[in-house]
Formats: sequence, structure tokens, C-alpha cells
Amino acid sequence: MNRRCHACCKTFKTLQECLKHDLLEHSLQSKKINSGFNNLCKAALKFLTTPEKLEERAKVRACLNHCNAGDELLSIFQILCMDNNNLELQFERIKACLHSGLKDLGAQLEIHAFGSIVSKLALRDCDIDVYLDVKEMPLKEAHSETSGQLNSSHFMRNSSKHDTIFDTVYRILRKNENFSQVRPISSARVPIIKCKHNSTGFSIDINISCPNSLENTRFLRAIVESDDRIHSMLLFLKIWAKHMRIINRANVTSYCLVILAVFYLQQPLQGHDRSIILPVERIQQNLPARMVQGIDYSFDIECEENRVYLPASITTLDLIKGFFNFYKNLNISEYVLSPYLGSYILRKDFVDDKSAFLAYHNQLITVSQYFGDDAQQFEIDRCVCIQDPFNLSHNIARSMVKNNKEYFHCCLAYACTICEENTNASARELYEKLLYDPYNPK
Repeated sequence: MNRRCHACCKTFKTLQECLKHDLLEHSLQSKKINSGFNNLCKAALKFLTTPEKLEERAKVRACLNHCNAGDELLSIFQILCMDNNNLELQFERIKACLHSGLKDLGAQLEIHAFGSIVSKLALRDCDIDVYLDVKEMPLKEAHSETSGQLNSSHFMRNSSKHDTIFDTVYRILRKNENFSQVRPISSARVPIIKCKHNSTGFSIDINISCPNSLENTRFLRAIVESDDRIHSMLLFLKIWAKHMRIINRANVTSYCLVILAVFYLQQPLQGHDRSIILPVERIQQNLPARMVQGIDYSFDIECEENRVYLPASITTLDLIKGFFNFYKNLNISEYVLSPYLGSYILRKDFVDDKSAFLAYHNQLITVSQYFGDDAQQFEIDRCVCIQDPFNLSHNIARSMVKNNKEYFHCCLAYACTICEENTNASARELYEKLLYDPYNPK
């Protein structure tokens, strides 16, 4: 009989193995967790009290004091977010340099931007995410087993072919005068090449193996463009999470935070017969499949029955407060959050397969068929489990550990407290407090 860890649901063949795991991974880690939690709190306080941030706060406050009622968020975004039109121009310059620099590849090459600069959620210090779609490439320097022509449709899981492309692009960029600080991150889930584009000053993350990111971006951009209030909510939450050091320092990615917001918007709207955003399962119905690496990325939120539903009476501030309250009151560790279903599944039910998640099991089959090997299953033994809306075996919160989760929850609770204690404050005062007053345990 298999034994299961009470904390993370990981299974073991014997009770002794389970107890050893519990001791090493949970009991002995508690002191480290407390230390890590305190370090996160200190990091946010230190970050928001630097001279640069204090000057930024003063500038934000001055703009808020002079803006018209209802334009508070627009004033904040003009200071803290990137101009989308300018970003597009900068990307075209970067794209031209990449095309010129990589002509020695001798490959059919397409260069696509994805991430925040396409989804219109870019903050001032954003990186630019680039996908290089290598259509066909002669492998002159490859080993004999990979010689000939490389076609992009199936090279992603073939390590020798993928490594040849990756290493060649890295070597070319390292010698190119338009780029500096070129370094490979080959150990990441999706290997990337990081570099700096010298003339624009932008940091660039180059992905050559995972076109799925383009599809995720297409989905988020459609949501962003569906309603200005949703766009403003997502931008504000990104700034808040960055200021509280939740993004990156607490191992929460920007993408994970945005998907958390999407999942919140998929919950039933009080007093109405539907949610603001429908589950992915619903918005995929009766559509031709849009298959990328064995995963269906089709969706339609433009037809009447699938359209984003946001009553005029709900403000952006209502959405922001609702996000804070929803996750403050949700014991996130007990569930798998599934934007595909628009609901959460008890973690133990997912482990025992009681949820009868047919779409997940079918996708494992199609991904296995595409790549010709076993598909990676969802990492259920992580502290927090959040499914990608389309790639159902990808836990987008896999990096979040217990002290990260506890800190995130405390930041949510503190944001709720700020809202509750400032019910008579103006919107400009409330927004400033939320963005610049960090959680500080006494």
C-alpha cells in the first residue's frame, strides 16, 4: 500500500520512506522557511525605501494630485509602464539586428515577439521575449547522426539537434557587436539565450524551442483588449507584485500572476448567472483545433456567448479588491487551480484521479504522439499547483515554495487591510498605499 505525505501529497512505497521525506522536506525546513519569509519582507521594505523608489513615489503622488477623478490609474501607468507604440518600434530595431546577425545560420528564420510587449502588459524595466522559428537549417557542424537538414517541426525534443541550433545562435550573437552580455540558460524548462541589445538597451530572452509561448500571449492579449478595466487591473497587479517583490524574488512569474487574475475572473460573479471570463473548456467548444506540439490552443472570446462579461457597475478598483479578497480567503495549497475548467480541484482528488479530468489525460496522449516519447505529467507534489490554461501538464507555480506562498498570502491580506482601513480615502490615496506601503511583520 502506498503512503502519501500529508503536506505535499507525494506518494511512497513504505511508511519509513514517507516519514523520512516528511522529516527532511518539511520538519527540518521550517527554520529555513521562517528565515526565507523574513528575508522576503525585508527585501520589499528595502526596495521601496531606496532613494530611487522614494523619488518615484513622490512623482506618482504629484501626478495623482493633479489628475482628474477617474484618471488615477492612467497617471500611474504613464510613469511606471511602457508605451506600447514605442515598444513596437524598439522591437523592429531588435528584429532587424537579429535578422542581420543570424543570416550566417543559413536557415529559414522567422522572428516573433511574445510576452508582455505583445500582450500590452509591459512595465518600465521589462525584458523583450523573442521566439526564433528556425524553419530549416543545414547542420554542417553537427554530428553524423544529425547531419542533413533540420526541420523545426520535431526538433524540440531531440537534444542533439536542439543543442546544435542553440549553440550556433549563442556563438553568433556572442561575436556580434549589436549584442552584449550574451549567456545561455540551458538548464531552464525552456532553454533561453539572454543578451542585451546595445543600441536600445533592452535585455532580450531568446527562445528557440517553444512556440507555445506565442499562443499563450495571443490568449492574454485577447483578454486585455476585451475591456479596459481588465487591462488596468492586470497592469496594476503587476506593479503591485513587483513592488512587493512577489514577482521573481518570491518565485512568482509575471505570467503566473496574470493567470491567477484570469482564474479569479473565471469565478461566478455574485448576483449574475455567469463569470466575467469563461473557462477555456467553454471557449474552445465547436472550434477547429489549433494544435501546437500536441496541445490545442484554439479559443474564441468574440462570439456573443463567449464574450467577456463585465457589467458597467463594476469598476477597476472593484476588480483589484476582489482579487485580493479571493486569494486571501482561498487555501491555495489544498487545490489544483485549473483555468481550463474555470474551477479548482482538490489536490488529493487530482492525485487519485477522482476528478475524471478527461481533457488532461487526452492531452498527455496527443503530446506523447507528437514528440514520440512519454509526456511530462503535471507536477502535483509542488507547494502550489496552478495549471496552464492550455498546457494542462504544466504547473506554472512549480517554483513557489512554502515561504514564498506564505509571503504572498500575507501581502494579499495586508492589501485587504489597507482597503478596509481606508474606505473613506480617495482612489489616489488608496492606490499609492497599495503600491508603496509593503507588508512589514511586527
